[in-house]
Parts: sequence; structure tokens; C-alpha cells
Amino acid sequence: MNFKKKINSKNKVFNILGLILLPVIVVILLKSSLNFFSDSENNYEKSSSTSQLQTKNDLREEKESFEYKKKEDLVFSNKDLEAQNSNEKDVSRKNTKKNDNIEKSEVNKEKNKLSLNLSQKKTDSLKVFEDPLMTVNFLHEGLKKISSNDNSDLEHVFKVINRTYNAEKMLEMIIGADWKNQENEKKKELIMVFEKYISKNYLKRFSKINDVSFSNEKKEKISSEFFLVRSNLIIKQEKISIDYLLSLKNNTWKIFDVLLDGSVSEIATKKSEFRIYIKEKKIDELIEALKKFNS
Repeated sequence: MNFKKKINSKNKVFNILGLILLPVIVVILLKSSLNFFSDSENNYEKSSSTSQLQTKNDLREEKESFEYKKKEDLVFSNKDLEAQNSNEKDVSRKNTKKNDNIEKSEVNKEKNKLSLNLSQKKTDSLKVFEDPLMTVNFLHEGLKKISSNDNSDLEHVFKVINRTYNAEKMLEMIIGADWKNQENEKKKELIMVFEKYISKNYLKRFSKINDVSFSNEKKEKISSEFFLVRSNLIIKQEKISIDYLLSLKNNTWKIFDVLLDGSVSEIATKKSEFRIYIKEKKIDELIEALKKFNS
């Protein structure tokens, strides 16, 4: 009985100890499990962090590699672009130079053409006076314009006289030997006022008559340097004989004397008008007298 009680008492003790130790074991097991999960999680986090870091590094390297490649491509692209631009510039420069050469060539052609035209005009102008008849006709056309009041100003008549008359030869014959003793400037001044004097006389005469016409009968060669052109001034069917003596000056035929009715010489008439100035060698006074008449 006592033995059974002892056994029962031991069993109770063991049961009590078992009940006491069981929660402790459970706690230890739970703590161990929690530590295991915590370590696993930490390891996972470390592994994940390492993996992420590696991934970031890989991405950074890829990015840097991509950017480097992009820069390289950009550099090569810029080089290609520069080479292309350089080629385009060379082509543009060549085209510009070519265009400039073409323009210069065209300008030179125009200059040559203009020069040729001017030369041709000058030649044509000289051709008008290569024949004594043409010189006389040019004068007659100018006189007819005065008569018709088409152009009766002194400046127009002066241009006609300047182109058709040899005023220098006329003055040399009118003044005589003393002409050579005059200064060049004085000669030029006297020639100019004398041409205006002739122009003024023509303007006064032909502005008073209407229906003027001319007819050239013929030309006669007096010598290698002189020609006589016979013509008629026709006023209302009345003919007045006017002959022109022309000399060759600079390959151009110009009038140096006019014969009215075949006998009255313009040189002789002017020599008589200027005799006082010529006899006393007062050329300055002759110039002033002509200026006064012209004004």
C-alpha cells in the first residue's frame, strides 16, 4: 500500500514536472523557430539587398556603357555631320566660285558689248562726216528745225555748228599771221565765242522764215584736203545758191567757208567786220565784243 502510494506520488511529481517543463520547452522551441525565421528573413533581406545592389550596379554599368556608346555614336555622328558639312561647304564654295566666274564672264561680255556699241556709235558718228555731203546735210537738218520752231534754242544750234564748222581754221584765215602769236587759252576762248556768234546769226536768220528746204547739187574735189559742195536754199520756190568749202580735220569733213550766190565769202565778210580789232591786234576786245553780241 505504501509502495503503491510512493509510486503514485512519484508519478504525480513527474506529471507536475512535465506540466511545468512543457510550457518552457514550447517557449524554447517557439523562440528557436522565431530566431530561425528572423535569421532567414535577415539573410533574405541581405541577399535581396545584395541582389538589388548588384542589379543597380549592373544597371549603372549598362547605363554608363549605353551613355558611352551614345557619346561615341554622337561623336562619330558629329564627325560625319562635320565631314558632310565640310563637303557641302566645299561644294557650295565651288558652286559660288563657279557662279562668280560665270557672273564675271557675263559682266565682261556686257562690258565688251557696251564697248563695242560705243565704238560702233563713235564710228557711225565719224561716218556721218566722212563724206562732205553728209556734213552739209547735217547742217541743213539743224537749220530746218530752227525754221519749223521744232528746236530753236541757241544751245541746239551751237551743237550743230560745233559738229559741222571748223571755227579754228576760219579764225586763222580771218585774223591772219597774228593768230599764231596768241596763247592757247585765248585761242580756245575765241573759238568758243566765235562758234556761238555763228550760231546766233543762224538762229536770227532762220527763225524768221518758214517752209525752208535745201537741195544739194553736187560736190567738187578741189584738192586732197578740200571739197566744194554746191547747194541751194529754197524759200517759197525761190532758190538761193549757197556753196560750202570743207576741209578734212581728224578724218572728219568740216565747213570753213560759205559762199553766198557763189561769190560772197563768209571769211571775207567776217574779216571786214573784225578789221578794227585785227589791225590793232586787240584780240581781247574782239572776244568781249563777240560775248556782248552773243548775250
